[in-house]
Amino acid sequence: MSTFLRVLPGLAALTLSFLSGYAWVFAGPYSSSLFTIAHSGSAVLCAAAPYAFVLIGRATRCRPDLLKLGAILLALASIPMLVANGIYLFSFKSVEGSYGDIGGAGLMFVGLAALLVTSLACAAGLPLTGPRASTDRLEPGPQDRTAQ
Repeated sequence: MSTFLRVLPGLAALTLSFLSGYAWVFAGPYSSSLFTIAHSGSAVLCAAAPYAFVLIGRATRCRPDLLKLGAILLALASIPMLVANGIYLFSFKSVEGSYGDIGGAGLMFVGLAALLVTSLACAAGLPLTGPRASTDRLEPGPQDRTAQ
């Protein structure tokens, strides 16, 4: 498998993570009409990062154990960003209602940083791993037999 195919799942997660943070920008003070759309889109992109990682990883035939580990780490890293989007969508519901919030924005930055770092780690880690060694044998080999 080429290096590009091994990097592809991590790059997909990284792209979706970046777009999730970029969608947050559209919910700024100048776009009150796009507030709900931007935060909903940001939450969807954030939640799609682990799914895209697994789907593209399966399509490129990456190791299943690494896909599972990456998906769990990406899902955990996306929680703060999803919570921050939920705070804005369900508590404030408008740009005017969110002007005084500091905690939600800070949580968003922590969540976005966690998601980007985890995506980068997934993109960098997959090419470094080799094929999984098969340890399941039907019969013991001559090196496994003990002298009696």
